[in-house]
Amino acid sequence: MKSYTVVAFIAICALASCKHIESKVADKDFLTKQKFVLEILQHVYQNDVFVTKYDQTFSNYKPWEHVGDFNQVDQVKEFFELWQHKPLHDDEVFSPVYERHVEYYKGLTKVFYNAKDWNAFTHVVYWARVHVNKHLFVYAFTAASLQRPDLQGVVLPAVYEVLPWYFFDADTVEVAKQHGAHGFHGVKKLDNIYNVVVKTNYSNVYGNVNYDHTLAYFLEDVGLNAFYYYYNVDYPQWSHGPSSHELNKDRRGELYLYLHWQFLARYHLERLSNDLGDVPHLNLYNPYETGHVSNLHYYRGVSFPNRDNQHNFYHEENYEPAKEYEILTQRIAEFVDTTKDDYVDAVEKLGNLIQGNVDSHNSRFYGSLDQVFRQIVNEGRPYGKYGEVLPSSVAHYETSVRDPIFYSVYKEIVSHYWRLGENYPEYKPQDLHFPGVKVESVQMPEGLTTYFEYFDSDISNVVNVETHGDSTDELVNFGRNSQHEGHSFVVKARQVRLNHKPFDVVVDVTSDKSQKAVVKVFVGPKYDENGKVVHLVNNYQNFFELDHFVVDLVAGVNHIKRNSNDFSFYVDDRTTYLELYQKVLDAVQTDYKFPLNQAEAHCGLPQRLMIPKGKKGGMPVQFFFIVYPYHAPKVPQHSTYDHVVSCGVGSGSRHIDALPFGFPFNRPVKHDFYFQVPNVKFHDVKIYHKEDTTNVV
Repeated sequence: MKSYTVVAFIAICALASCKHIESKVADKDFLTKQKFVLEILQHVYQNDVFVTKYDQTFSNYKPWEHVGDFNQVDQVKEFFELWQHKPLHDDEVFSPVYERHVEYYKGLTKVFYNAKDWNAFTHVVYWARVHVNKHLFVYAFTAASLQRPDLQGVVLPAVYEVLPWYFFDADTVEVAKQHGAHGFHGVKKLDNIYNVVVKTNYSNVYGNVNYDHTLAYFLEDVGLNAFYYYYNVDYPQWSHGPSSHELNKDRRGELYLYLHWQFLARYHLERLSNDLGDVPHLNLYNPYETGHVSNLHYYRGVSFPNRDNQHNFYHEENYEPAKEYEILTQRIAEFVDTTKDDYVDAVEKLGNLIQGNVDSHNSRFYGSLDQVFRQIVNEGRPYGKYGEVLPSSVAHYETSVRDPIFYSVYKEIVSHYWRLGENYPEYKPQDLHFPGVKVESVQMPEGLTTYFEYFDSDISNVVNVETHGDSTDELVNFGRNSQHEGHSFVVKARQVRLNHKPFDVVVDVTSDKSQKAVVKVFVGPKYDENGKVVHLVNNYQNFFELDHFVVDLVAGVNHIKRNSNDFSFYVDDRTTYLELYQKVLDAVQTDYKFPLNQAEAHCGLPQRLMIPKGKKGGMPVQFFFIVYPYHAPKVPQHSTYDHVVSCGVGSGSRHIDALPFGFPFNRPVKHDFYFQVPNVKFHDVKIYHKEDTTNVV
């Protein structure tokens, strides 16, 4: 049953398009589910928080004694048997890329997903919340919640507020914990809530370990890291996806390659903003220049492993995975050079076999180059009873992009994509030309402005709490467990994050007839780090896609105006944990209507990071505009899912058109003059960074 009501229309940007969509509001049934989700993800490392909040049917529940509560009983029993013989508790550090841990992640997600009804789901979730490794619990609960039909639209708190230890440095966490340990002494109340603000730094606050460390503001951006985490939860390597929502419907292999290409292009632009050049290659047999210090600590206090500059990955412990890397690389190169598939099918197969997901057409032969790479660069010290190493940043999806080596790894992986493109014809003028259509002009501000501003995250989960009896605090009585002596508290981590001023783009297009078309906008470098012009034949890989939308052209002049706030792929800042609680409370107790829409989407990039930082004196970049014929996808966009409340993962109708992702830069450019067609326009702009010393922590 759908637990919401249609009430209005608003403009919202989702992953694949930006358009006017319906807004809905929650009913009573939906609010019950939303409240449960908010409660169950609070203070996840404290087993006793919920003991007094649920009756004995929860505390006495043993799911293996209630297999009738689940669908796919054989799969569920398999996990229960594993758990009863070899449970995974909090004395181990969970990593979703460790082969042994994947079995638990996969099994528990299936248990949550296959719970037959809401009662069974809440009971097995409660059991896991108390007994299972907490990091594993959050992963599996997130994955299942995003898939379950009865939870569509329910807002999951941002992962950086559920697991702050993986996003905020040890100093920030320690200061927050001290406030709790001292009973919030001297802390003023705001709206009857203890309010603590902890100013938090990036890892380069004590000095730069290397040149790449100057980009900590980008690498450690909580929104960017959260986006990559959710992408890997949406498209886990081990999963086909639920029945009728199979992940291969979304061109998952091509999406895997496209997403990492775009990460590289966006990072390259940020490097140019800091006078750095190309992302360095990773050669396993030569020392890797760039070290990494995360300043992160796990919940139990042990620090994430660091890596020194000039680190050598070719040592005895890595001989076997290095050999595996060589074998898989050779096999992938052979596939690339011998495939007879058309380009689209070849790219899809390549992405699947490199990731090594369940849609790989021969996973036994091709393995997973992605996982082998992570195994090699995951340089942690021995830890735990199974001889594994303590996971480093690259062994967690929510911390991977913090480490510069992430980009070097995927530069090697994406190189196979470019090699494949070399084996197909480049786009000729006739492939790019849109007969009868011409981009007459582009109007943009001469300069775009970026700046740093404060951003608050609710990290109350890092403070251990005690449950109390009677309270006069409405939030506490409602279920918020961030409380001290019956009074609610909030601890905010205040951090400067990159942002930019909104800007308008106006494209004047003439058409000889009425017809449907697609407009794409990219941004790319104009010069390299030495100030030399970079020609398109050496630069096409560095273009970052900003916008992608369908227009209905009329015969004559079309004045297409687009504000950056309406660009595709992007989402606004997330509502904090405390604010979500307050909204649900208001919806239950007052006439406030709790909105359901993509404003809380997990599947978009932070709008703040749309453009690179630029420079104080201006950094020249070039915007690229192309208008081309609309190629309808096999399944009309949004036709198989409710795009108001869902990202549509596995729906097969997420994408705008049928052309390859990243077109027309998805194939090598050998003749840049081929792009001199009427429906294409390059436009030079400078990006200025405005310094504001008041915003420096």
